[in-house]
Amino acid sequence: MNVNQYLTGHNVTEIKVGESGASVYEIDGRYVLKHVVRQKLKEELFASYTREVLFYRSQMKRQRVYLPEVLQAESSEQEMLIFMKKYRRPDRDTINAELIQHITKSLAALHTDTPPSFMYKDQKKAEALSDQVIAECLCGWISILAEHSGSFPEKQLEEIAGRINHLIAWHDSEDRVLIHGDFHWDNLLEDEHGNILLCDWQSVNLGGASGDLSFFLSRLGGDGIRINTTVFLDNYVNAIRKLSGKQIRRQDLIRHMNAANVITSFLFWHQYLHGNSEERVRDIYSKMTKDFKDCNL
Repeated sequence: MNVNQYLTGHNVTEIKVGESGASVYEIDGRYVLKHVVRQKLKEELFASYTREVLFYRSQMKRQRVYLPEVLQAESSEQEMLIFMKKYRRPDRDTINAELIQHITKSLAALHTDTPPSFMYKDQKKAEALSDQVIAECLCGWISILAEHSGSFPEKQLEEIAGRINHLIAWHDSEDRVLIHGDFHWDNLLEDEHGNILLCDWQSVNLGGASGDLSFFLSRLGGDGIRINTTVFLDNYVNAIRKLSGKQIRRQDLIRHMNAANVITSFLFWHQYLHGNSEERVRDIYSKMTKDFKDCNL
């Protein structure tokens, strides 16, 4: 594939996208080009971009309302590119009822869509955590709490560690739908009509809807932004019913969302909270322990 044909003779600005490993360019203020080269990435990251290209290619002719307009998606053994229309990003500081409605509508459209056939090949049950991984996570959290000596009870943490595999097995019983897998604010786009589109599909998969819902709210909460969970979920449940006729109980979603948050928080948040304020640690830790209690397992 000839990436230079997209760059030569055009007004090109390189976009910095953290540690994604991809080269991303804005072209003529109208398009975005993502270019991925295998030799520059770890193998598992390159595989995730391959998954994104496969997903875009499977959906390009179907005009899905939750997807940006992708004009080209190519891949080879050594590189890949995605060429798409440029969109603005919604402003998280102006979250209102209308924007929440647009977000939940797009997510419901994704969760009620028919998954591409390639997704069924690697489906398997969630694996239990090894004793070593549980011990590492427990030690990681204890080290976080030790930075704020005496401020947090450790007994609840030990209870979570002792029941985490039971929680994972129960959570895995949730109905599987097509999920984004990395659903957070920075992966939202907005078209000229205010519709919300989802981008960065490296983690697209089959899984429980609660994972996308929980991760979205958790990431916003981690950034200090709170939205009304009841309103958010009621919008989502209503959108699901309108699109598919399926009736979902908000309380069932909440239990699975609680489980998803506990699992994610126990496994990963201790890696990012060193040096953080007691208030921020309390936000994450208190929610994890409360959600664990509310799962009532």
